[in-house]
Amino acid sequence: MQDIETYKKKLMFRAWHRGMKELDLLMGTFAQDELALLDGHELVQFERLIDAEDNDLLNYFNGKQPVPEHLAGSVFERIKAQVFTPERYGKNL
Repeated sequence: MQDIETYKKKLMFRAWHRGMKELDLLMGTFAQDELALLDGHELVQFERLIDAEDNDLLNYFNGKQPVPEHLAGSVFERIKAQVFTPERYGKNL
């Protein structure tokens, strides 16, 4: 099994290299700001989100599709709260 720091580095890389620029920014910014603070269970939640298809994930975050139970959780809510905050990103979300 890989050590936790190697695992986090792999997650960070994958978060910034999803293939869809919007999700690179969404997931990468969260990873940059919060990855070091996540515990083991939360890292697994984050990896599940990274494994989701780009279009589906974007639709979960913007509310166009319901979030599947296996992706719902505290990490999803933290990402959504961090990114979709008018004080941080403006009022034209």
